[in-house]
Amino acid sequence: MGTLRLMLEVLAVCVFCCRAAPVAESLLVGGSPVSVQLGHTATLSCWNSPPKSAELLEVRWFLPDHFDSPVLLYQLNHTSQDATYAGRASFGLRDAASSGLRGGDVSLKLENVTLQDAGEYICYTSSDKHYNRATVSLVVKETGTPPLLSATWGPDGRLNLSCMSEGWFPLPSLHWEDPLQALTPQSLQYSTAPSGLVSVHSWILLPASTRVSCLVEKQEVQLEMQEPPAPPEGSGGAAGWVAFGLLLFSGLLAAAFLFHRKRGKKAKLPVEENQTLLPKDKFEPTQPSTACKSYVNVTLDKKGTEHEFLFIKDNILRDKLDCTFPDGAQVTCLTAITGTPSLSSGRHYWEVSLGNKGVGLKQSWWVGVTSKASIPGDSRLIPSSSDGFWFLSSSPNSLQLSTQHPVLLPPSGPMTLGVFLDFERGELSFYNVEEQSLICSLNADFTGPLYPLFNPGMRDKSPMALLQKGNEAER
Repeated sequence: MGTLRLMLEVLAVCVFCCRAAPVAESLLVGGSPVSVQLGHTATLSCWNSPPKSAELLEVRWFLPDHFDSPVLLYQLNHTSQDATYAGRASFGLRDAASSGLRGGDVSLKLENVTLQDAGEYICYTSSDKHYNRATVSLVVKETGTPPLLSATWGPDGRLNLSCMSEGWFPLPSLHWEDPLQALTPQSLQYSTAPSGLVSVHSWILLPASTRVSCLVEKQEVQLEMQEPPAPPEGSGGAAGWVAFGLLLFSGLLAAAFLFHRKRGKKAKLPVEENQTLLPKDKFEPTQPSTACKSYVNVTLDKKGTEHEFLFIKDNILRDKLDCTFPDGAQVTCLTAITGTPSLSSGRHYWEVSLGNKGVGLKQSWWVGVTSKASIPGDSRLIPSSSDGFWFLSSSPNSLQLSTQHPVLLPPSGPMTLGVFLDFERGELSFYNVEEQSLICSLNADFTGPLYPLFNPGMRDKSPMALLQKGNEAER
């Protein structure tokens, strides 16, 4: 009898223990850290394992040491949150098959992510019997601008080359590469804007003949440079020019660079070699959002409406299909034409359509400005800046500036090209209108009136059209 009573007591203890023991549940999280671009949406995955409804649980997302000011709090169909996350934090789905809280998915969806959102997040669930917690890290990233190269020639024949990029988070890496030598920069500096985004700047002294690349993270800009030539006799033009051949990798959509053209003496190095290459008043291209405020309706010169090689109507240029061009000729002055008005002061912006969805993108063209009121019809002449022609051109293999020694860019021409001229500042900039991005910019000393320049090229079915402000149908 005593033995039976002992067995019953042990059994009762076991039943009590089993009833009081916490449920063998846990919280699982997805891959950590979660990486997201600034301004985008992040989902921090967290769910019950084994799957069990969380509808009757308290679910709390909070930052370390901020339990009482949660990012998101759920209690019996009621949610609340800290004001910082109002309208941005909600429950999300960890995958397409998720049934949300009913299936135990308590993932956090965080929209319009800011730099301040980066850090650790604690996923916490509790009931009157047990609680569980897990941690997820959030990394916020922002990709900065493509590297921007600028250079000056020193009196000792060396090249002082600067590379800069801005708008990064977190701190970006920058290094120089040369296939023939190890490079040690004279300076590597970081600065943080009030927004929290980081800029990086570096400069280096190199021999006059060089080939070097600047890499910021995976973005690369490459330069090939030879000795600077002397200016042509009587040109009144530039010495100390710098020409850049730019190659961007990793699927970048736009390149930005400066082409400096100085009048008179060669550009000097800073007095002290440890000074930064780019002074505070360095040339900075105008941004497209600012340039477009100076829109002017450019039209074709009426004298050119009857053209031997072009059909011209309503500011649209087309190649005459029955015209005969010299064998192997490229875009030349034969198909070039000027526009009005003439420009001798102020800021002016206009847009040119370089094809349409039905016909496709133009392959060969010129767009820019010229100091020539009339253009010689010479198939052998490919003018450059030394002849009073400043323009961006396209071929099947590249974009190119009309410098005396060509500046080449990747062959990713826009459907609509924006052109901006600031006469007093000596700026001529070109933009990809669809992407609202800078393609390239040159700085020159302009004198006398300039005329808008257009050339639709030859054997190209795609039209070139001068867009008028407010005519959205042509874009």
